[in-house]
Amino acid sequence: MEAAQSQNISESALKQLFSKQGNLNILQNYRGERRVNKPVLSETIKFLLVIGFWIGAAFGSGVAAVFGAITATSFIVETYNLPSWIAEFAVVTSPLAAVMLFVPVNAKLLVLLERKLLSLLTTRLGPNRVGPNGLLQTLADALKLLFKEDIVPDKADKVLFFLAPALFFTPSVIAFLPIMSVAGDGIGPFAKIEFPTSLLFIIAVSSLAVMGLIMAGWASNNKYSLMGGLRSAAQAISYEIPFVLSLVAFVILSGSLNLKEIADSQAGGLLDWNIFAAGSLLNIENYSNLWSIPLLGLLIVLVLAIAFLIYFCSLAEVNRIPFDLPEAESELVSGYNTEFTGMKFALFFLAEYTNLFIVSTVLAILFFGGPYIGIPFIDEAIRKPLLETPLGNLSWLPGTFILLNKCYLFIALAIWIRATLPRFRSDQLMGLAWKVLIPISLVVVLLAAVCKTFLVI
Repeated sequence: MEAAQSQNISESALKQLFSKQGNLNILQNYRGERRVNKPVLSETIKFLLVIGFWIGAAFGSGVAAVFGAITATSFIVETYNLPSWIAEFAVVTSPLAAVMLFVPVNAKLLVLLERKLLSLLTTRLGPNRVGPNGLLQTLADALKLLFKEDIVPDKADKVLFFLAPALFFTPSVIAFLPIMSVAGDGIGPFAKIEFPTSLLFIIAVSSLAVMGLIMAGWASNNKYSLMGGLRSAAQAISYEIPFVLSLVAFVILSGSLNLKEIADSQAGGLLDWNIFAAGSLLNIENYSNLWSIPLLGLLIVLVLAIAFLIYFCSLAEVNRIPFDLPEAESELVSGYNTEFTGMKFALFFLAEYTNLFIVSTVLAILFFGGPYIGIPFIDEAIRKPLLETPLGNLSWLPGTFILLNKCYLFIALAIWIRATLPRFRSDQLMGLAWKVLIPISLVVVLLAAVCKTFLVI
């Protein structure tokens, strides 16, 4: 009797669904909460307020860590008459404290940003329960992971099992430090972490994270995890080559590995941004034949545009869709992190979003003006009042905020790609790297060398 009633209910629901008057929105018919059309403007304002809160929290946490560490240490040294080297040590290590506080807060923002944008792009509700309009959802998720049970498989290599998340997470923090010298405009404690080969340093340190993926797969004693780790190694090796070659072409034209120098060369305005191949890259005084400048300019624009596109394929480096084969849930359960729980799983999660943030920030610095808005008088107007304040020279604050927002725009683009494109097959992924991107990147390096050698005095 009950079976017949349930069958009648199912048939009536299907008839209503596919009738002319029926609503084909399955979410509205079968969810406990009915969706209603809301004004676009009000929903946009709510979304911007939520994201603005988390941007302010991430930005404020980093700034508070720097000033808090320096101020507290100086107070303690003066109060208890301690050696002065303790205060100097606090100044040197304050950028690391800022990164350690900024990274988890920023990751919470990126997770919430992704879930909100994906819900918008796929017509779903998204997080809207914890806090106003889902404001504190990622904080609740972080607390849940923090208190989850830490499970270690019986036959796992326990030493490597504990080391793998740390080895995967640590390079993300270290690679973040040179970026702060650009964001901080080399002022105050951020001047300590500026060095001539900062771009090379980021590339070298970021490549160490692959060892953490392989170690996680091997130590788990799980064939699916091992397969995910090996896929990640193959993917990283394949895409590291065109990624580095695109940066080689850029370095040949710019003549610098220092991120701060590259950012400062674009301070002249929007047309000085490297994506337009202008500014220091197209300085007319450097070219021998004036008649060749139009052709030369077109060639350099082409070289940098292709280098930008190849660099953007570095989504494969951070395991983002459509390049997320190491975490192909439909085939590998969850990939290399299948056996990890609690904070170990959270470390993998934090590192992936931090790597995406680093890739987007370097992209903004290399091609899109870095900490400059692109209009010289506005850049000067927002920095000048902060040159002399009771807390010292704070003219780096607007640049940091501008760089953050550029970075979040590229992250939003990566999220849009995730909502749009399906995952590549493994052979398609490798074919794209070895048959398409590597040959094109080699040609780009050759063209960059030609421009630098034969057309420049």
